[in-house]
Amino acid sequence: MRLRHGRIELELHQRARRDGLPLLLLHALYGSSADWGEAVAVWPGSIYALDFCGHGHSDWLTGGGYCPELLVGDADAALAHIGRAAVAGAGLGAYVALLLAGTRPADVPAALLLPGAGLDGSGATPDFSRRFPTHLIGVEPPASAARHDPLVCANEMSVRPIAYAQAFAETARRLLLFEDGAPRPPWWDAARQSPVAEVFSGDLDAALRRLALASRSDECAPPPLRRMER
Repeated sequence: MRLRHGRIELELHQRARRDGLPLLLLHALYGSSADWGEAVAVWPGSIYALDFCGHGHSDWLTGGGYCPELLVGDADAALAHIGRAAVAGAGLGAYVALLLAGTRPADVPAALLLPGAGLDGSGATPDFSRRFPTHLIGVEPPASAARHDPLVCANEMSVRPIAYAQAFAETARRLLLFEDGAPRPPWWDAARQSPVAEVFSGDLDAALRRLALASRSDECAPPPLRRMER
């Protein structure tokens, strides 16, 4: 289905239709909704997978630039369509999931953060040695390449401040951080210190089952005090 977000349209795929709490999937940088494969079949409710702007079958930007906060707006548009839902994000999608969970605690009972492309950004402080690849402006990728706007690489240069991530982690309801032993960026370490965060390892099936359990246990929790208006 197509969703309007500002000047562009986003592609939201419904992967399964079942009773129960829906799940919104957010892919990694340079990826698409197709990256989730069949592992998500263990989720007990309906499943939706979003293509961020500049990725998959969603529109590319004409003017402006790509940043994680813009993708949070994409995910928020999907959430407004779906309603209350658990969220799982990989790589850049994990960072977006954190920001969405902290912004919409009433709508996101739990968020699962997974490793993947774009997880780090440029770190906790600006890296002024990196230059924006202006030579990519207006360049179409070859037909054999994954379908994404080359300029989404700007997300690799975005700063992920520690205090910023910490603020969203503190307003989220539940955070599940999936770790496989690889080094994690400073924003991840800040999020894992939240009292609502749980760190674990295993496989994607186990992670999604844990997410479903965390989402159900949250149904008895009191409503959050803070919510930002759309």
